[in-house]
Amino acid sequence: MNIQTERLENHTARFTVALEADRLEQAKQEAARKLAKRVNIPGFRKGKVPYRILVNYVGEGAVLEEAVELLGNNLYKDALEQSGIDPYGPGELEDFKLEPQPTLIFVVPMQPEIKLNDYRAVRLDYTPPTIEDEDVTRSMKMLQEQQALVEESHKPVEAGNRVTMDIHAEVLPEGEVAEAEAEEHEHEHDEHAPHTPGAEPLLHEHDAVMILDEEHDEPAPGFRDALIGANVDERREFELTYPDDKEEYEDLAGRRAKFYVTIKKIETITLPALNDDLAARLTAEEEKPLTLLELRMRVRENLQKAADQRVKSDYARQALDKITEQATVSFPEAMVNDQLEDYLERLDRDLRQRGLTLDDYMRISGKTRENLYEDYRETAILNLKRSLVLREVLQAEQVTVGEEAVNEEIERILLQFGAQGEGLRSMFENQGMRNNVRNDLLEQHVLDRIVAIAKGEAPELSAAPVEPEAGESVAESTQGEA
Repeated sequence: MNIQTERLENHTARFTVALEADRLEQAKQEAARKLAKRVNIPGFRKGKVPYRILVNYVGEGAVLEEAVELLGNNLYKDALEQSGIDPYGPGELEDFKLEPQPTLIFVVPMQPEIKLNDYRAVRLDYTPPTIEDEDVTRSMKMLQEQQALVEESHKPVEAGNRVTMDIHAEVLPEGEVAEAEAEEHEHEHDEHAPHTPGAEPLLHEHDAVMILDEEHDEPAPGFRDALIGANVDERREFELTYPDDKEEYEDLAGRRAKFYVTIKKIETITLPALNDDLAARLTAEEEKPLTLLELRMRVRENLQKAADQRVKSDYARQALDKITEQATVSFPEAMVNDQLEDYLERLDRDLRQRGLTLDDYMRISGKTRENLYEDYRETAILNLKRSLVLREVLQAEQVTVGEEAVNEEIERILLQFGAQGEGLRSMFENQGMRNNVRNDLLEQHVLDRIVAIAKGEAPELSAAPVEPEAGESVAESTQGEA
């Protein structure tokens, strides 16, 4: 037997295995015995059919196919062992040739290869976030709303009302689209909701609650104004166009959306005075209730912490992208396909929360599974590169998480549940849960290290890298981010 290994450009390997004719003949004899046990030939008992009669009955091709399958399992293992290649997934038989000698050709995807190059030279400017007075004022108003007097109204919708509604929305097809009749689409646990042929689902929400003022978000600019004057049980249909602002609206920028809204409840909101009494009510359970000024200072501090974390997270992702751009990353197509399947599974879960399924989405949008693969392919490749680079940085930077750190994090998590925390402690005795906590900490630590690298503040590394704990799962946990 002669085995030749060839590494291909698409990060797969090809094994060409040439074997002696008598070995193929032996395999054919064994294949015939197996086939004889599965077929009924008049005049013969199963398993007792002579070779030539069996071949005449099932055909030479069937015997040869069975023989190649028997050979393939063993030959593939031999080729894989001899090549020293670390496979990403199972290989497959690409071809079989009888002449000039029996030859089996296998293709196997290889494990990814990552070269970080000079990743520690990556630098990125960092601008700390600033909390403005209007940010604090907006948050203070949200606290007011928690103590507001809410009364049901029987008047038409006015600005400032709190409205409960059912919302169905779709993104209309781009380009010149003729007026299309609305079709009815049956949703699970729902009435039939109309849609425009070729449109993409945007929102599907029951009992959505929204305060109609400028300080609260709306699904699209102009949404609040479109509801003014509506009555309870009234259904409104209207189209809105998103501003052509990619930074704020991303894929929706410049797109038209159609909304179907049914008003279910209208309420008026009377806010309490913003004073020390309100601050005391909001902090009544604390050891010492706060004054209005103290509450405002705390709100600013919490906003600053949240903003710092948000900017730091964005900075870490940008730095990771710069490290990824200058890295050399190779992986097989099988990894991309696995990533795409994960995306579609997540999309299906998200759609089900809105009363749809992936099949519904494909039917409404007129897209096939192959179309969705193509839509997500670029993002899948980018996130795959990110996750592989992150895993490699974790190893290169010798990031580890010990048992003590895991225990401390578990205590922090349980503390958030208050009195119920002790009842949840047994969950974290499971090794799987502990590994999940460890992997979350590993990701946090490696992203912190990437921030330090991009700022030029990373510590020097020791000579011998340390194998990280559960590092691969850290990489996997980042693959879904765009």
